[in-house]
Amino acid sequence: MKNRREFLKTTIAAAGISLSTIFPLSATAMREVSRKKEPVGPTRSGITWRRNIFCQFEHAELKAAVKRCAFDTDCTIFYGTPGDVDIHACPAFVMIIDRNAVGHDLWREYVEFADRNDDDIPCFIVDNIKDLPYPKKKYVYQFDLNNQATIPTIVRTITQMKKEMDRRLPDLFKNPDGMSI
Repeated sequence: MKNRREFLKTTIAAAGISLSTIFPLSATAMREVSRKKEPVGPTRSGITWRRNIFCQFEHAELKAAVKRCAFDTDCTIFYGTPGDVDIHACPAFVMIIDRNAVGHDLWREYVEFADRNDDDIPCFIVDNIKDLPYPKKKYVYQFDLNNQATIPTIVRTITQMKKEMDRRLPDLFKNPDGMSI
């Protein structure tokens, strides 16, 4: 497992490539994409990270809320697999993480990787662990899932982020036909 993990970290850092463009989406992510029946929207320009929400947690109410939010904002959910390096490999504009589901060792490794590569993707942590490190250059906010305001706050923030990204997208990429000049 260590060799595969090192290979992925090295590949991502050195080449700056997105592994999700090489490897197909997981079955869960494919189901999320295939359920949508709306016409192609402005963010479907091939810039996959602009549509991805990376999730790795086991909270049913939060999963349902993020699923509704993803549908409303034309996003795709990518669910990380416990013990796997998905957290390194999936490009996303926001991450929702329970570090118990990720694994403490993999989380420490991820923090080291994020700090070394200036990763600044916002990360919502949904566990109550106090002794694990946070990335230094990332936007990180730790939520308490026992607080009733947590889930609406996460959904509202994701919606705001997505709207702002779409608003700032150049007109060239807003063409739903994806025609080239």
